[in-house]
Amino acid sequence: MKNKIINITWLGSVLFIIDLTMLPRSSLDIGIGLGGINIIPLHTIGGLFVKHSFNDFIINNVGNIILFVPFGFLSPLKFRSIDNSLKVCLVGMLFSVLIEVVQLFMPNRWTDIDDVILNVLGTWVGYNIFNYLSNFQRVNIGKYEKED
Repeated sequence: MKNKIINITWLGSVLFIIDLTMLPRSSLDIGIGLGGINIIPLHTIGGLFVKHSFNDFIINNVGNIILFVPFGFLSPLKFRSIDNSLKVCLVGMLFSVLIEVVQLFMPNRWTDIDDVILNVLGTWVGYNIFNYLSNFQRVNIGKYEKED
């Protein structure tokens, strides 16, 4: 039962990412205007900070990070071989690059290296939350077992 919940939740995080990155969202101004390509690292991040509203900066940058946090948290639960930060970041990067390649062929989407950077950061944050909670659980369980 626990594995089913993990599988469904992990799949849900993947489908949510695909839905948000592939389908237009007028409420977030995503996939509405003309798309394009950015291959210069930190260009979009810096441009949003300087040329757009703080709200746009938060929606794009923090949104891209938060979008991948569940993926980074759930991936080591689903796949036991993803057992360190480097592995989970590589998987997150590959997934993000795949999304950006698909978006390259979509007229209203941006293919942006900054999205990959932010998505990997979100994957890393999610993994570190998982790692912290796993270590916290081991320490507390061990403490109670020693008291018995």
